[in-house]
Amino acid sequence: MKINPLLIPLIALALFSCKEKKEAVKTEVSQSAVADTVAAMPPEELKTDTAAADEPENIKTEEPRAEPEVVSEDFTFSKFPSAHYKFVKKAKLDFSSDEGAYNFRTRIKDAYEAGTPNFASYYITVIFGCGASCIMGMMMDVRDGKIYGLPLGEETSCLFADDRAIFYPDSRLFIASICRESNEAENVYYHAFVWNEEKKVFEKVSEKDIK
Repeated sequence: MKINPLLIPLIALALFSCKEKKEAVKTEVSQSAVADTVAAMPPEELKTDTAAADEPENIKTEEPRAEPEVVSEDFTFSKFPSAHYKFVKKAKLDFSSDEGAYNFRTRIKDAYEAGTPNFASYYITVIFGCGASCIMGMMMDVRDGKIYGLPLGEETSCLFADDRAIFYPDSRLFIASICRESNEAENVYYHAFVWNEEKKVFEKVSEKDIK
């Protein structure tokens, strides 16, 4: 069968148009499949700062507390000065100087080894509990290692104490306790002592002497 030469260009054009339509349909299907695939993928998990996420929503900021009143300013420690002393080294502890000291030898040794004079120029103190509302303590002379009891214990303790065991390195005044009769009581009373360096004893003093 003879084909008319004029029909050849028309057939080629028809074939080319058909191919373009198929490629267009294929492209649309591919794009649609990609879109569907993206939509079907689960959302990516967002990484958050664990520390920030764990913080409570309502953070309470604590207001700064008022500074406590300095009780020691009520007393005239300068009325009972101790001699100037340049601390160099410590003598060996002498447990024979106080008959009760050996019962607290561990506390005394630890405080003596770690401390420097903090009362009346020459003495290192150690204070510890002795029951409810009770404290007791010792002081050690760095010059000769002798041990002395502090004026603490049941006799100077009180249930309602504002402060206890107030003392300074350059003064011989020792405030054992500042007491009240009750929490509501306005008036206070004191157990105050002065260290007599010559006699090596604590002497009780009255309120008028320490203010």
